[in-house]
Amino acid sequence: MFDNEFDVDMDKVVSFLREYGGHHLSHLILLQDKQIFWAQESKVLIAYRRTGSKLMVLGDPIGEESLLKDAIDEFCDYSRELGLTPIFYQASPCYMHHYHEHGYRFTKIGEEAIVNLENLTFAGKQWAKLRTRCNKFERNGFTFSVMHPPYSSRLLREVAEVSKSWLGSQKEKGFSVVSFSEDYVSSFPIALLKNPEGQIIAFATIATSSYSCIDLMRKGANSPHGTMDVLFIHIFKWLKEQNVEKCSLGMAPLSNVGNHKDSPMCERLMRLAFCHGNSRYNFKGLQEFKAKFADSWEPKYICHKKSFFPTLIVQLIALINHPPVAKTKAFSRIRELLQNTG
Repeated sequence: MFDNEFDVDMDKVVSFLREYGGHHLSHLILLQDKQIFWAQESKVLIAYRRTGSKLMVLGDPIGEESLLKDAIDEFCDYSRELGLTPIFYQASPCYMHHYHEHGYRFTKIGEEAIVNLENLTFAGKQWAKLRTRCNKFERNGFTFSVMHPPYSSRLLREVAEVSKSWLGSQKEKGFSVVSFSEDYVSSFPIALLKNPEGQIIAFATIATSSYSCIDLMRKGANSPHGTMDVLFIHIFKWLKEQNVEKCSLGMAPLSNVGNHKDSPMCERLMRLAFCHGNSRYNFKGLQEFKAKFADSWEPKYICHKKSFFPTLIVQLIALINHPPVAKTKAFSRIRELLQNTG
């Protein structure tokens, strides 16, 4: 049973992320399907969601660096008072010593794909195929643009149709996976790729307020082969023009997990899912797509204790498969805050 009523002060959250920055998951707090724990006198933010007897934290704590260890102490004490177990999902290596001191075990669950834009030139043999593809789209009259909110009703209807076409019979997800809603899309710049007739065939939202990330990405079912490649190349060029140094493509689940003979058994089992589960989840295909662009990868872990790992994974999947409920009034305030802060 999931509680959809989250009383979160989004003014405070947006202002906090402006001051302290964020990570590759912090923009997902705007989905408003997570609760916020303010630690160390509101100098550290921890976003989490309850599932069963677990409090599942999304990413690492955010805030004053010197206070993060004590913030984790504080959250663990809070969880203990509730009789619940805190779990940290998609934790980064740089904070592993803090989790280790709390007796956590670490299981690798994937890698974050990162594009270093500062030295990106799109020259050389490795980019030849993608350059050819971009040139072909340009010759055939496809155009790229980046729009900024507020958006017209017509534009929102068009991107909604593209999203619906991409989604097909699938259902939207939540927690660590972005889902489409007109309100959420209206909070960020949108990169658009249009065909010669001026119809949108693909789009992506770009979270640039604290940590540049290509967020929600969708294409029409009848879009030409290579559409997303072209859209991404244009986005990288645009970000580079904005003097952005790095862009996250998010985590590739199960990427480089369990591929050593001495890897833990649970990671080796996840490796089987990566290699043979493509008919349903396409983990391998997602990793291969991101590998076209990423030049660095950061491992991500799930930090856990007092938990039977298979049960933990089932609870995590259930959490992700529960889409958020949009709160239009709150999103209106979020858009206002983001626009006022640039």
